Amino acid sequence: MAMLAGALALLLLSWAVLAGAVVAGRKARGKLDERLLLVAAPGRPVGMPEEVAPAPPSVLPAFDLRMRDFFTYRLPRTWAMRKGGIYLAAAALILGGGAWLLFSTLLHMQFVVGVLLTLVTAYMGPRTLLKREQSKAEQLFLNVFPDAIDMVIRMLRAGLPISSTVRTVGSEGPRPVNEVFRAIGEQMDIGIPLDDALLSSGERIGLADFRFFTVAVALQHSTGGNLASTLETIGEIMRKRRAMRLKGQATTGEVRVSAYILGGLPFLVTGVLLLINPTYLVPLVSDRRGNIIVGMALGALFLGFMTMRRMMRSLIEK
Repeated sequence: MAMLAGALALLLLSWAVLAGAVVAGRKARGKLDERLLLVAAPGRPVGMPEEVAPAPPSVLPAFDLRMRDFFTYRLPRTWAMRKGGIYLAAAALILGGGAWLLFSTLLHMQFVVGVLLTLVTAYMGPRTLLKREQSKAEQLFLNVFPDAIDMVIRMLRAGLPISSTVRTVGSEGPRPVNEVFRAIGEQMDIGIPLDDALLSSGERIGLADFRFFTVAVALQHSTGGNLASTLETIGEIMRKRRAMRLKGQATTGEVRVSAYILGGLPFLVTGVLLLINPTYLVPLVSDRRGNIIVGMALGALFLGFMTMRRMMRSLIEK
């Protein structure tokens, strides 16, 4: 009974921390947007009296960056990660507490082993959330990037220079492509040449489709030529690559559903057994041999899930 009360208390505390993290994250984003407006339009903001001093800078954005750097160590691409530091800390606390209850309280593992597994879970959980956010943004970028290239082609054929085209896509293009083009436009505003801004952005984004675009634009801008025709060919290739990715997702749809069903069946059967005969599974918790069986079963499920996931991703990425 005491263990159940402690688990409920930890769950309530975790939800409170998560709610506070969401509120603090929204406030931090609002303050960051205000500072970006001040940088974009230097001088006194319209409507602000001269005697009113600007608010002091917040330390939350720096804390967010440090937390993201900690959980994204040696990750190749981090440009689309936006989760705040408080959110990541709350996620690490919740996942670490749940892992400690599982490994130490339920499975009765040794203290050192339980602590190590808890630390690994507390670190890998937020890292996985950030990688998932990055993956979603990259997938959305690849889906809308051919449309952005069409915008560039239309403006080039209308007579606009490539520098104005980049700025226009940065203000009117679909997200998240507009954010990338806006960053290129901001680099040009501070004096960085277009070729260098494109190539540095291609290295930072790290997507093959976007790097093809940056190299083509940089070469055509420096040597001359029909840039619109080149981009039209690149856009057609990107659409074919997108069609192949969608075809791979459709092909692996049945496999994904099978994986979800097979992965959920053990937990469903366990829940039914707990409802029908709760004492039937007591040896898995109270007996040391039962703890080993549960640990091996969870490890086998995790390895099977990761293997199927890797196979499906390799098919989609080709």
